[in-house]
Amino acid sequence: MIKKLLSALTICTTIVFSQNTNVQFKSQLTFPGQTCANIGGFADSLNNEYALVCASKGLAIVDVTVPTNPILKKQVSGPTNLWREVKTYKGFAYVTNEADSGLQIINLNGLPDTTLPSKFWKGDGAIAGLLKTIHALHIDTTKGFAYLYGSNSNLANGGVIVADLTNPWNPTYAGKYNSHYVHDGYVDNDTLYAGEIYQGKFTVINFANKVSPQVLQSVSTPGNFTHNTWISDNRKVIYTTDEVNGSYLAAYDISNLTNITELDRIQSNPGSGSVVHNVHIHNDYAVSSWYKDGFTIVDAHRPTNLVQVGNYDTYSGSGSGFEGAWGVYPYLPSGNILVTNINEGLFVLTPTYVRASYLEGTVVDSSNGAPIFNAKVDILSTSASDNSLLNGTYATGTPQSGSFSVLVSKVGYYSKTIPNVNLSNGIVSVLHVTLTPIPTTNFSVTVYDNTGNPLSSASASLINTIYTYTANSNASGTATFSGVKIGTYTLVVGKWGYIAECNGAIISLTPTPLSFSLSPGYSDDFSVDLGWTISGTATSGTWVRAKPVGTIFNTTTANPATDASSNDCLDFAYITGNGGGAPSFDDVDNGVTILTSPSFDLTSYSNPEISFYKWFFNDGGAGSPNDSLELVVSNGITADTVAYFDYTSPNNSTWDLFSFPVKNHIALTSTMNFKISIWDKSPFHLVEGGIDNFEIKENTSNSITTNTSPTNELKQVFGASSSYLAYQTIVSHNNQYRIEIIDLTGKKIKQYYLNDSKGMVELNSSDLSKGLYIGKLVVNNETRSVTKIIIH
Repeated sequence: MIKKLLSALTICTTIVFSQNTNVQFKSQLTFPGQTCANIGGFADSLNNEYALVCASKGLAIVDVTVPTNPILKKQVSGPTNLWREVKTYKGFAYVTNEADSGLQIINLNGLPDTTLPSKFWKGDGAIAGLLKTIHALHIDTTKGFAYLYGSNSNLANGGVIVADLTNPWNPTYAGKYNSHYVHDGYVDNDTLYAGEIYQGKFTVINFANKVSPQVLQSVSTPGNFTHNTWISDNRKVIYTTDEVNGSYLAAYDISNLTNITELDRIQSNPGSGSVVHNVHIHNDYAVSSWYKDGFTIVDAHRPTNLVQVGNYDTYSGSGSGFEGAWGVYPYLPSGNILVTNINEGLFVLTPTYVRASYLEGTVVDSSNGAPIFNAKVDILSTSASDNSLLNGTYATGTPQSGSFSVLVSKVGYYSKTIPNVNLSNGIVSVLHVTLTPIPTTNFSVTVYDNTGNPLSSASASLINTIYTYTANSNASGTATFSGVKIGTYTLVVGKWGYIAECNGAIISLTPTPLSFSLSPGYSDDFSVDLGWTISGTATSGTWVRAKPVGTIFNTTTANPATDASSNDCLDFAYITGNGGGAPSFDDVDNGVTILTSPSFDLTSYSNPEISFYKWFFNDGGAGSPNDSLELVVSNGITADTVAYFDYTSPNNSTWDLFSFPVKNHIALTSTMNFKISIWDKSPFHLVEGGIDNFEIKENTSNSITTNTSPTNELKQVFGASSSYLAYQTIVSHNNQYRIEIIDLTGKKIKQYYLNDSKGMVELNSSDLSKGLYIGKLVVNNETRSVTKIIIH
């Protein structure tokens, strides 16, 4: 998106946003040096309209009567605070914050005159002087009570404080709810629909008795972090939001509180990880702020079929996280909508409310009439899509009307495209679809070595864009696939220590068995699983063999979107995490993830060289990135760090070809392996890694390149009166490496944990008796260097 902003409290009418539907931009007002929280609105007796902007230094009152020309009338000062909420009642604004000031009351009845009395109410009666911080509020306009959420008062335990607004300028304490913390909520006619965020539920509470409210029902919401609630105009449906990445706006039938059922749920931008914040219902439209997606209008006229019919993206970024649109207000008499962005200020927008063109029906199996679960229904040339429920029903729609093609698909069935489906705004079009199952068969492949002997335990895969089948060969070299859907596939056959074969295969109802002969060698493009293992301490973003799903941090690719080469068999690589969405969603977190090759025998090689493509990305977070990628080769006895990469290394965020001569680093044995480790170290940043097209080949040039990298080294040094172990390793991993002292029986006598990559450890003769010992430098639980130690 492209956005041009003018400076201090100025209007910008040249902003260009993409993918906005049924909403027109009118103006924007920024608040330099301030952030913005929620938003309210007010109309005075002269029908002037005002945006009540909860800016960080106080409530800003902006005249938006002319939507293209917002004018800041006054900012009523208050304690500086990021959190600020506002609601109005009988011409008074009630403003909350979390800065120990209580409830601010501002008399707006004098507008357009800007002489607006203001005061702070900190409670009376049982809470006299005790009310300080308040997170949010809502007003029961039917009964005239303010419900204050998430306050500091011990009496309410972070739940609800109720204030009687019989005298709007002088509230009085009326009651409380203190069973759970309440973050936000909607209240109407003595019934509170509380967002109990830490319980992950909305709770319906009868507040007719303010001193002793009664819980009627509690229901968990999709993200288990219930932030905000709002009820429908007919009071039969409640809408909820969860303030988590990848959240949903959800609808529940509350007409029978003993049997509350979820009706539907919707995301503004599926797959992006975006976060919904606040929802309001206006004339059966759900108007919601979605942080990085701006705001959306969802047709909620049919709550079993929520359809997004309008949106405006007020933020230049996208994805998960808590930046962008905080609040939205859709209740001005003019119909204009107000949106606050945290750092970009106030937006004034004009919506066009349209009813969706609804498409509903069932999907069943043509062979037996059984409902098909999770069939995907797409209205082509639109973003409208839905998946069928257990009973085969689906419901979707689009803001547009016209003639469309509808694609219905399900794994295991032939897809079906239905042309010329006519859809009209406000009309439910019914389309029932039958899908035909794809027949299955059995298929086998036999694998031999280059001398004609059968190869057991070879891995074979049949893969196309929908299906993947795997099998391992038996003692006769035969791998059998059962229940294969007929169709065209890529067939890959491989075994560690042999060069894999890749071919096309057409699987018919009576397929012809195939056979392959594999030549010895070490080459792995990860098209089949040849036995690499994964270990480490990371809590997310661990290594996975997969087709890479790209992520973007700012404008830099974090996780690659493709594998390293278009010339290998399939599109697989080993990637650290592969969840897509925001770059922070599935990167390496809180430790190390280690990918280790199967063992390989290099004793028959004269000058073996290992080559592969590597990927490394490290950015974001506070301060300079501090994570790393480490390459280690081992011969089963010792190990050596081949190379170490950090955020300053060249060719990051790209597939970079890397190779090294093994003999430069370690003696050749029959029990070699290779490791690639990705570290996420405190303080944490974004970090991703990858490897593809691993190969070992003979270096026919007969030259051995000098290794200029730092080496791992441990040796005894004698001083005037003491002896020391001098050590050097390429990297420091905060107590992830140590020196071990071993006696000649193999018993560990002493160990030293190290914090620096280079230094000396004094050998204390009081701990070690005279004699001969072995010293080991151990990095990540692998021996990297061994030396003899003599204690005199």
